[in-house]
This record gives sequence, C-alpha cells and structure tokens, in this order.
Amino acid sequence: MKNLIKWLDGHAGAIQALTAMLTVLIALGALVGVKLQMDASERLQREQSARDIYREFLNLSISKPEFATPNYCAMTAEKDIAAYENYVEYMLYTADQTVAADPDWKRVFISSMGSHKDYLCSIKDWSVYSDDVQDLGAAFRAGSCASVKPCTEN
Repeated sequence: MKNLIKWLDGHAGAIQALTAMLTVLIALGALVGVKLQMDASERLQREQSARDIYREFLNLSISKPEFATPNYCAMTAEKDIAAYENYVEYMLYTADQTVAADPDWKRVFISSMGSHKDYLCSIKDWSVYSDDVQDLGAAFRAGSCASVKPCTEN
C-alpha cells in the first residue's frame, strides 16, 4: 500500500493532467451527443410538419375536387381562376416542405403535377420558387409540357 501511495504521489501531476484531458474529452463527447440529438429532433420535427401539411393538402383536395382534377382552360370566372392558382401554389408549397424533409417525395409530386399541366406548363418564371420546387418543375416540364398547347389555342 505504501508503494502505491508513493507511486501516486510521484505521478500526481501526470494523473491530474490525464483526468483533465479525460474531463475535456467527456465534455466534448457530451457536446457532440447534444448536437446529434438536436439535429435528430429537428429532422423529426421537419418530417412531422411535412406530413401534417401534406395531410392538409389532401384534405383540401378532397374538399375541392374541382381543383384537384381541373379543367384549367375552361375556367372563366376570375374567382375560380384565382382560387385554383392558389390551390396549385399550396401544392407547390406542400411539395417544397415534404421534399425538403424527404427527397423520396419528388415522385409523388411529379405525378400529382400531371393533373395541373395546363397551368404548370404556362408558368414562365420558376425562379420565385425554392430550388427543390424548381427541380420538380423542371423534371415535370421535361416530360409533360412539350405536348401542352396554351389555353388560348384549345
């Protein structure tokens, strides 16, 4: 026992330095853990928000089937046109939120855009939208807009 105490006394400075380094490493590990936990929490919140807004969009589509499967070119009433255009804007906003949370949603929205090709193909400036929505719009237009005639030609 005396030898152990003598050894500890002889190496006290090194032991203190080692424990200080361990304390720093444990604190850094805790900080990294907190950061990872915060990132995971933020991701889960973003995913839940995306699911919520998509559910709201589906409810809107159910309550307004005339906008979910429209005949855009046949619309004449200004209020119907404005309401429909806002519906599509909400669809694009929903796409933005869900694709940002999970890129696998791109296919869902490109498919959904097919019902709105008369309107979406008439949009000339997509720069007002987020990068994700611009990418969706470009992918949709590449496969759908070549055969779409402007409403004035129908």
